[in-house]
Amino acid sequence: MIARRQWLLGCASAAFASMAMQGAWARGRVPIGGRVSMKLPHDTSHVDPHDLSDPMAALVGHALFDTVYALDAGGSTYPALADGMPRREGRLTRVWLREGLRSARGHTIDARDLAASIERARKAGAVAVLAEVPVPSVEKGNARVAVFRDVEPGVIVAALCSPVCAVVPRGFVPSLPDGTGAFKAATSADRLVLTRNRNAARGASFLEEIVIQRAADLIDPIRAFEARSADLGWLGSYVHQPRPGAVPFDLGAAAWVVLRTGNEAGEWGANGVAQRLIDAIPPTRLAHLALGRLPEPSGSPAWGGPPCDLLVCSASSHLIEIARTLAAILSAPGHEVTAAPLAATELVRRRKSGAYSMMIDVVRPVGPPGVATLLALATADQGAGAKAIARHPPRLGSYAPRILARTMRLGVVGELRVTGAAIGSLRLAAARDGSGWDLGASWRPASP
Repeated sequence: MIARRQWLLGCASAAFASMAMQGAWARGRVPIGGRVSMKLPHDTSHVDPHDLSDPMAALVGHALFDTVYALDAGGSTYPALADGMPRREGRLTRVWLREGLRSARGHTIDARDLAASIERARKAGAVAVLAEVPVPSVEKGNARVAVFRDVEPGVIVAALCSPVCAVVPRGFVPSLPDGTGAFKAATSADRLVLTRNRNAARGASFLEEIVIQRAADLIDPIRAFEARSADLGWLGSYVHQPRPGAVPFDLGAAAWVVLRTGNEAGEWGANGVAQRLIDAIPPTRLAHLALGRLPEPSGSPAWGGPPCDLLVCSASSHLIEIARTLAAILSAPGHEVTAAPLAATELVRRRKSGAYSMMIDVVRPVGPPGVATLLALATADQGAGAKAIARHPPRLGSYAPRILARTMRLGVVGELRVTGAAIGSLRLAAARDGSGWDLGASWRPASP
């Protein structure tokens, strides 16, 4: 088991991307305490680690939830919530959970919770990841032991490393997120408050509290940072004048932003159409959306289907701005596209039923780049045979998301990146799997 502080001290080369590392180590021991405030343009009312389309889970899931196994900076697996690696005896493989695990809200975590988490995750974003992993039974007389039948230990470890297979207590409710991570979360319609989790399985956070307010638009977080009412400027550093001492950061992509096509799009909802439209958009027209590096365009981005709504979550101002921008680009006379924000519950219903023409959505990674990229996008596509792909992964020349999406009913618009500017005293740690930041390992020096 790698504790949070051991990992931070052992991975100095990657921990503080774009930050002043030499000054950090000169201070000696990492201090405990401190508070950070920020604004993010996404839904703060819930966090669901098993939801493949939850942007807040992509951004703060690492801080709230743990997996049974995890990957280190070199890509090797190690036990996280498990007490050692799986052990096979005949047809049975046993996974021991660590003794004394408790969630942030004080619930005991054992193999019954692991079994419930696997069952819940399979119904959500982990249908492909868990294609070869059955729901385990709990060993009689030892609630710490989950027993898997007819599955190799390596298959179990690979699946239970995925962030969409995080362990949560039985009866988990996304509006009351509860896990074994570095922080405890309290949600509301306008803010998400993370406080230090004293029960954290792998070490509590260094910071005492992070307050995340839901931003009204993309300028709101930057304006708040410039006005010194926030410690971090999301996706930018200033509107009018740079803040003295501000330090830029870019910790990579936490998810992909995608354009879905649904059943009401007719022939324009066929495989590959969405990506073809996206590939034709000049990068300069999307530059203000902080979607990462975009390729040069080819073809025409004009929508040829019937006039339609481009559905998007009404609680995410970032996704709304993307939808409005794309609607203006895709529209053509007689084929108008209109951005249409919907409540999250209605958006989920439409996504499941396919009752829409186009939709802006998010897809989270389910593992390191490669086959896991294909699994994530195929799972999101819902009709790309994700389980079959998981059982018999193809050998492809490229696993670039935009190339993979050319055979699907979705197109990759760009990345949901962890980037912006922060106060000079805030040390942001990179996530171990390379997908964004690790807020639990981030810190700021104590006030003098």
